[in-house]
Amino acid sequence: MSWGIISGVIIFVTILAAVESYRDRIVKKEYLDKHPPLSDEEFMRRCGENIPPEVALKVRRIFSETSGMDYEHIYPDTRLFEDLKLG
Repeated sequence: MSWGIISGVIIFVTILAAVESYRDRIVKKEYLDKHPPLSDEEFMRRCGENIPPEVALKVRRIFSETSGMDYEHIYPDTRLFEDLKLG
């Protein structure tokens, strides 16, 4: 394999990584603009009465850890794949 091809592949991968990083920042900013911080009390109010608080708040924490988003910005209707583009 020639150095020209190797250099081209390295440049392509670097550009691809930069574009992906930029896209992730845009997605996060758009999500945060639409989802201001939400207290646990308000989160539970939006969940409804049939959801045990310990379950709902544990799922909220898992979503936060999985997505890298701040805990307070996770809403009951947050979708990891559609909203946060994970996966």
